[in-house]
Amino acid sequence: MPLLLTTHPFQDTTFGLWQIAEEEAFFREDLPLSAPEESDLAQHQNPLRRLEWLAGRWLLHKLTDAPQRLPLAKDAFSKPFFPENQNLACSLSHSKGNVGAFISSMHRSSFIVHRSIGCDIQVLTEKMPRIAHKFLNETEKEFVKSRPEIENFVLLHLFWTAKESLYKAYGLKQLDFRKNIFVEKIQWDGSNGQGIGRVEKRDFRQDFQLVFSRIVLPNETELVTAVCVDRLFLN
Repeated sequence: MPLLLTTHPFQDTTFGLWQIAEEEAFFREDLPLSAPEESDLAQHQNPLRRLEWLAGRWLLHKLTDAPQRLPLAKDAFSKPFFPENQNLACSLSHSKGNVGAFISSMHRSSFIVHRSIGCDIQVLTEKMPRIAHKFLNETEKEFVKSRPEIENFVLLHLFWTAKESLYKAYGLKQLDFRKNIFVEKIQWDGSNGQGIGRVEKRDFRQDFQLVFSRIVLPNETELVTAVCVDRLFLN
């Protein structure tokens, strides 16, 4: 299994990154799917997208360390969850044949506490500077400009993955990446870093802790990852 890494960016969390080398038959043979999952998979006709869909669920299963695979479902806003284990929260991402999975377990006393988490991965792409105006606000643009020019290209990917992870953690969609999602207080050494994320919409506000990384894949492609958790659970 080409598992590139597993990390524990926050307490009670695990993030995994996997570069797909298997054929679809590998997953179909060894990944039992529920009827709704079979229906969901059938909607994907692109071979690479099908592989990413299957590999993400296989990776999640490995991260749960459960003896039998837990089926994955989606809520009304397409946010994934485990209907058979409400103690677990999860998030998935994919980019050009790579998948990332993030999982969290959280208990307080005898009550299940729902933890807002998100993850995103992005292989470095030349189009990122062209679309940056769609997701950066003026403060974030000024931060990128304030850094050495050699860092700018990767920093754009950092903001993109950070905001995608926050969007997934919020889970209700209908967010403007410039007006509703903010990334601040970034500490970044070129390979690893952290920051504060915030989602605001009308009277709603939620703060998150972010962790970033830049990874060189075995084929020398570079990839940026971001994971976030609700800061409420860090206290």
